[in-house]
Amino acid sequence: MRSAFALFDTALRFAIGLSMAGIMLAICLQVVARGTIGALPWPEELSVILMIWGLLLAAAYVLNERGHVGITYFVERLGPKTGALLVAAMHLLIILFAAAVIYGSIDKLGSVARLRTGALGISRAVPNLAIPVACALYIVVSIRIILESFEQWRNPG
Repeated sequence: MRSAFALFDTALRFAIGLSMAGIMLAICLQVVARGTIGALPWPEELSVILMIWGLLLAAAYVLNERGHVGITYFVERLGPKTGALLVAAMHLLIILFAAAVIYGSIDKLGSVARLRTGALGISRAVPNLAIPVACALYIVVSIRIILESFEQWRNPG
């Protein structure tokens, strides 16, 4: 199980890095093109799409690293067992919310699938797909944290 989570961590970091590299390349290309042949229509659109994907993937990564801002005062005051149960309950709520977002985004993706972006000519579902994919990642991360919380609950020492 740990190797699967390690692979998940590596893949998530790689996808975020790829997104950031793509943004940098698109912006550099646009800067060079503006100075030489004139502005290209697609690098700005590509960088925005990659920024959307990178941002939502990075949010999943930060959740995975427990890096979100949180008030842990009460969780720590409750003790290890009760605190672990509270953390698990909070992440169960995240799972329910993310599942609701995924369910709601299905109709949205269907309605924009045939529409094309202005410069790249790709389906508008591509940038919108980042939302349910990110929510699925939030669910995976939350399940991981819940499993770790139950392990902490069973062995509080």
